[in-house]
Amino acid sequence: MCILWLGLIVSGLSGQLIDGYFPSPCLLQPIENNIEIVTIPQLLQTPGEYHQKQIRIRGTVTRLELHLDDSEHFINFVFSLKNGPDRVLVFGRHDRTTGDIQMTTGRTVEVEGIFWQERETNDHRLLNNIEATRVTFHPPLTPEQAALTSPLLASL
Repeated sequence: MCILWLGLIVSGLSGQLIDGYFPSPCLLQPIENNIEIVTIPQLLQTPGEYHQKQIRIRGTVTRLELHLDDSEHFINFVFSLKNGPDRVLVFGRHDRTTGDIQMTTGRTVEVEGIFWQERETNDHRLLNNIEATRVTFHPPLTPEQAALTSPLLASL
């Protein structure tokens, strides 16, 4: 069973107290067998079916916002994930020590995370959003994939 942690931690660098939201370790390492693969239209047609469930979904990034946190180790992000006219809101946090953030406006990405049909945050009611645990380009930007898509590399 996964739970969300709320708490205070002490920054090792500055000794300052940092108040915030910290996902449980099980959210950071999704279990492949429990992840349901859905499309944005499926999600929006029956949102109650997926509420608070781990999902995997693909779409195009629009309205991307990136914000560096005070520690400068994390990037908080929010964007719309779109497929045709259908959109869902995606938000999350990226640990900069693990590498570059895998998103750019206009690119197709695959998102894994927890879907929320409705939630209240900062006195705002949010509908149909995903709390992302992982975001990656789709198809992946690896040398193996590049050889399949680049005419120059394919001829080598």
